Formats: sequence, C-alpha cells, structure tokens
Amino acid sequence: MATSSSSSSSSSETSRETVISVTPVQLPPTPPPTSTAILKSPTESKSSSSNTPPQWTCSEDTLPSAAFYGPLDAKNPLLASCEKETRELLGFMKKKKPLAITEEQKHEFHRRCATTLFNIWTKYAPRLPSDYYNEKLLKVGDSLCQMKEYKLALLQCYGRYLQQFTTDFDEYKEDVNQFKSVFFPKGFGDETAGLTFHALSGKNICSYELVCESDANLQNKESVSQCLHILSSLRLIMQVALPQEHLCWILFNGTIYIYTICRKLMIIGQASKALEYLLWASVCMESSVPLLSVRYLTWRATLYTAVCQCHYDCQTGIHGEAFARRALAKIDELRQLELMSSSQCQEESRKYYREATIKMAVMIFKRGVYESRRKSKAVFRPKIRINLKEAQSMVWPRTVTERLLDELFDSTSSRFLAVLEALSDSSRRILQTGPLVTDEVELRDVVLELFMAGKELLILSNVSTHGKLDFPTTSLLEHVVERKNVISALAAVKFAKLAFTYEEWGLFESLAGQLIYFLQKQDSVELKKAEKDLILLVAVEPLINLKKNKGSIFPLENDKQAQPIQIYLKHIACHESCVRSCGYSEDIFHLAAILHYCVCSPSKGIQPDKDIVVDTITFLWQKCKLGIQRINVSKSDFAKYSHKISTNKWVYLLWHISEVIHCYQLEDLDIVMVSEITLRITEILESLGSPKRKFRKSAELSAKKGPEEFPGTPKGIPEVLPILKRAPSEQLFYAYELLDKAIAGMNWNSMLTTLSDGSSTIDHCYVKYSHDTEGDTYKPIAPNSFMMDLHLELIQAQHRIAVVLLDQLQGNFIFFSLD
Repeated sequence: MATSSSSSSSSSETSRETVISVTPVQLPPTPPPTSTAILKSPTESKSSSSNTPPQWTCSEDTLPSAAFYGPLDAKNPLLASCEKETRELLGFMKKKKPLAITEEQKHEFHRRCATTLFNIWTKYAPRLPSDYYNEKLLKVGDSLCQMKEYKLALLQCYGRYLQQFTTDFDEYKEDVNQFKSVFFPKGFGDETAGLTFHALSGKNICSYELVCESDANLQNKESVSQCLHILSSLRLIMQVALPQEHLCWILFNGTIYIYTICRKLMIIGQASKALEYLLWASVCMESSVPLLSVRYLTWRATLYTAVCQCHYDCQTGIHGEAFARRALAKIDELRQLELMSSSQCQEESRKYYREATIKMAVMIFKRGVYESRRKSKAVFRPKIRINLKEAQSMVWPRTVTERLLDELFDSTSSRFLAVLEALSDSSRRILQTGPLVTDEVELRDVVLELFMAGKELLILSNVSTHGKLDFPTTSLLEHVVERKNVISALAAVKFAKLAFTYEEWGLFESLAGQLIYFLQKQDSVELKKAEKDLILLVAVEPLINLKKNKGSIFPLENDKQAQPIQIYLKHIACHESCVRSCGYSEDIFHLAAILHYCVCSPSKGIQPDKDIVVDTITFLWQKCKLGIQRINVSKSDFAKYSHKISTNKWVYLLWHISEVIHCYQLEDLDIVMVSEITLRITEILESLGSPKRKFRKSAELSAKKGPEEFPGTPKGIPEVLPILKRAPSEQLFYAYELLDKAIAGMNWNSMLTTLSDGSSTIDHCYVKYSHDTEGDTYKPIAPNSFMMDLHLELIQAQHRIAVVLLDQLQGNFIFFSLD
C-alpha cells in the first residue's frame, strides 16, 4: 500500500490529480507553486545554490517512500524526520509568538511559519503513507488551534485534508444524502471517516474564531451571516452522525460548538436566530442513546436553560416556561429509567439530577412568579395589596413571592438564584435605570417582593455575628448543588447591580458599601473586576438619583466600624493630581476621576464591565459637550486663552474622557463620539502648540501682561493638566497621536459596517426638499455621508498639525519622520 502510494505520487502533477479524482481517500494534491513555495527549507538551503530554487518535483522522482526504510514506526528515519521538523516548527511558534508585538513583526512571523509548514507538507506528502500523513495534518492543526493560529490551521491543515473532496459543496443548499456522497463515499465504517469528521469540525471552529478575530462584537451583518453558515454546517454534520451510535462524540462536540456560537449571538441580541440551533442541539442529546447517561445530564440541562433563555430574550416567555416543563419531564423519565435498572442511584447521580431540576425550576419560576399575580379580566374586585413597609419587619415568609420560593426550592442558595433570574432582563443595560416598564401595579409589587426576599436571604445566610457580610469564593451553583444555605460574592454583586437598575438606591448603597469592603481583601480576578464595577456604580449614582430617593426597600444595616464608601472613593480620586489641584467637588468630576482610575490604572489588565464603562463615557461626554460649548474666549489674546483653558473644569473633564477612551478598546465605543472628543481636545492642543498661527497678537507680548482672572474659575490655580505643562512640540505630537488612533478606529469601524456590496449598514442621511405643490419630501443623499465628513475632518486636522509640527522641529534643527 505504501509502495503504490509513493509510486503514484512520484509521477507528474497531471497523473497525480487523475489518481486523486478516482480515489478520494488518497493523498491530497500539492498546492500549485506560489511566491512563497519557491522559498527553501532549512535542510535544502544548505545543499542548494542561493540562485537556483529547489525543484521539488524533480527531487521527488528519485526519493524513495517511507516503506523503503523499513517498518512504519517511530524508528523509521523518514517518519522521524517529519516528526522532528513539525515539532521544531511548533516549538519555534510557541517561543516566538509572544515576542511579535508590532504589526510588522506579526506579519513576518506568520509569513515565516506559513512558508515553513507549506514546505514541510510539500516535502513529505508524496513519500508518507496516506493514513499517517492525514493523521499528522490533523494533529498539527489541533496544536495550531491551541496556539490560536486558526488561519494557519485552516489553510495548511484542515483545508489541506479536505482538498481531496469537492470544494463547491454548500451546506445551505445540499441535503444529507449529497453530504454523505461527497465526504463519506465508502460509508461510516471506513477508517478515514473519523478523520473526515475531525477535519470538518476543525474547519468550522477555525472559521468561527477568524470571524471573531476580525469582528469581535459581530457588528457587521456579514459576520452574523458567516456564524449562521457555520451553525448550518455543524447541524448537517451532526445530522449525518446522529443514526450512528459509535459517532456520538461527533454529536457531543457539535453541541458544544453550537452552544458557544449561539451564546455569542445571544449576547449581541440575536437570540431569535440562535434558538433553532440550540433546539437542535437539545434534541440531539435526547436522541443519541450513549448521550442519555447521567454523566451528560448537566450538559443537557445547560442546553435546556439556553433554549429557555432564548425564549425569554425573544419576549415569548410562555414558550420558555413550556419548554422548561417539557425538560423537567425528560429529566424525570431518565430518573425513572435509572431506578428501573439494576444499578443503584449513587450520590453523584443525585447531584446531577438536583442541578438539572433546579435549573428548570428556576426557568419556570422566572415567568410563573409574575403570571400568577396578573389581574384576571373576569374579576372586577381589586385585590388587597399588602403594605410593603410593614411587611419588611415581619418574619419569613411575608409575601406570596416568598411562599412560592419556599414551595419550589429547599435552600437559601437555590432561592437566591431564582430571585436573580426573575429580576434579570437581557434587554436592559445596567445604567438604564427605572422601575419595571408596565402599567400593572401587581407586577411592580412582584419586583419589590423579589428584592425583599433577596435582601432577607442575604441577611439570613451571610451576615456574621459581628454584623458584617462574609462570602465564600465558590460559585452560587456549587452551593445550589450541595444544598447549602449560603450565597456567593458574585451573586451578591449581581443583586446589587439589579438594585441599581431598578432604582432601589437605599438597598444598593448599603449593599455595595459592604461588598466593596469585602472585595478589597480578595485577589481573584473576577472579584477585583466586580469591585471596579461597584465603585463605578457608586460614583455614578448621585448623578442619576438627583432627587436622593431611597426606594421602597429598607437598606442593610451598615457596619459602623467599616470604612464609609464615600471616604474610600474620595481616597481613590485623590490619587488623581488634577482633582487634588483643582479641588472640584462636583459629582461629575468625581466620577471622571473614578472612571480614569478603574480603566487606566495598571491592575493586571482587569477592566470593569464593558456596558458600564461605555455608558459612563457616553454620560460624561453628554455633560462635557454642553460645558465645552459654553467656553467663549476670544482667541485674540493667547494669555487669556491659555489661562482659561488651563483652569476650566470642562477642559479637565474633556481631558479625562479622552484619556479613558484611548486606554479602552475603541471597537467597543461609538466611533462618532470618539471622533468628536478627539477633535475637541486636539483643537485645544493645536491652539496652545501654535499660538502664532491661531492668535492675532503675539504670544510673547501678551504673556508679559500676566493672566487675567475670569469669573467662575478658581483663583491662583496654575496649569493643572500634565499635557499643558509640556513644550508646544510635545503638545502637537500628542495631538497627532490621538488623531492617528481616531483615524485608525474610523477605518476599522468603516470596514466592519460595510457590506459586501459596498453599502453601509448605518448612517444613511436624508435631505429635506420643499415643493410648492407636493409638499416636503426627503431625498437620500450619499450613504454614510456624515461619517465620511467626520473622517475627512480628522484627516485634515492631522495633516494641519503635522505641517505645524514639522515647521517647529525644522526650526530647531530636529529632523524625524512621521509615519
């Protein structure tokens, strides 16, 4: 077999393609020569001339196959040489990849690795046995995926393996029979069937990871379309493997891949598109006999929960509750089958059943707690509402909601989990505060009762004898499975965030204060991230709660010995030099300092919640935008302008916002807002850095007069911003860098929001036309015109600053080039 394989591979390229078309399971064809294919391998470069490219096809005619050297084992010199070269390449990639920092270094690293791997396959493919070669392709592809080199794994490993099959197969159009005939012509009993499934799955995973690398938030419609295409391919693979019990591993891995992609779609608000694939994954777990064992029950419950959550996200809660009840029936069927079997139900099995049952009970409670309180249209007599303030001083259970919690759940942890899920709403962001949007007073009462229950559960389970809240570091779900009456720290943080969202300010402030005091002593990355989230929410609360309301739920009794939360926040803000110098006491500048600390401080890459940061930046910019517009200083006098800018509080706020957005990921922010902030701050820096171009009076003459005092500005305060103390050339160069980042972000955003036909998915402008007879009409103009104008303004500002900067540097006999 090996000899025939080598003889066929040593023939010409035409004859090789003919053999491959007849027998698809043979070696994949060698890619045609390219500009990178003629580069020499490390072995060949020693023996060949530098001017003569290696002739692989000629050398293959004289080189024997692996069978020539003896048994096909680890001692075979050809197999050992191939193993050595691939191992050296993978070791080189692990060592050198962290060192490639710049774009040029990354490009050179990927080019070198791709060329080397291509040369390895080209060198050994005709001489290796087909089974060994195919297994080696997939093993190297798996190693590349572990190093997150998905493009190289897709093109040079999984793609190479799949070249032996047809390349024009479309999972959207073809059916199962066509799929079988193309990829499994010899049936599923063939030895290569498992490798083919492996390659198809690897191709889909690499394709998904590449989509996420190019568009992390799936902003482009094409990215969502590619994800759906990958999901369809996975579903087709699982549909083919479903009748074969020995291929149950294909189904299990496929459900994991589908869940991963669908969770991404749910996060971006595409739950309706993810629902059908999650349903398919759940049905596959139920239809495969090997996957019906208890060990897979936890994963089945996770898929069931995802389906229910999709229904709730799509505002079809009735279907979510119905599916949860169906899932409970399926879980009970499995329990009955296990009881009928000879094996006894072990403690481990009881944990699996308990976790799955509680997950489904929580999904039922999520809708049932509200639906049971809706006013019936057939009953005209209004129900008597309880007095919530009086009920909070009573003994549990005090309300209908608490009695329902007692009926469905048997531990504090499981009841608290149900409270969190019932209050959670994926359509609301944390800073979009307000009560439940409904006209039914009964449903608003349910929300208040849920907060009452959550607060009472916290007090009963986590308050120590000293009156302090103490939390374990393990997850809430572990306590639910173990039936423990304790609540985790992250679950309490989520409850505090929900209190903020529903404007239960008294409960939020008291709980956040104790949580921050506890989280200060923790080292976990998740807990440190939660601490920053709460710090930001505490800082932004005075700006949202202008009326200083406390809400309907009584606050927790704070520990008198603990450090007050406001003093702790002021201590953080005092580390910002601008706050200490200017002495601004307004809440908005306090928030800016806290935001700068949370985002820009070097704390092991720990960043607060993305939604909180983005919404806080947007909130600050809306306030700062109005303040900047009020600055009205004549630009005829440089001294007056410089003094006004250096002491104005809105300029200080603008500076902090600019620092935060350029420390944060620009792809998560509105690029229009980023561009406007950058233009405003660079306009100030340009005016200060080139006074002779911007002011009619000489900067030197006006500077001798000394700065004049302006009403509303603090007296005797020098320049407070660090950038204002630098030389003019440094100010201009910093402005140039800010504009360069904004332009790069604009280019990236334009690429993401442009469809394949060149049209933009956002920002279509219309111009109003008035006619005497037909009235007003709206005519569309060039799509994306506002973004184009803003982009052009950024480029013009950068060019203008570059010209001024070069003039200044050449005047000082300093020459350097700007990229």
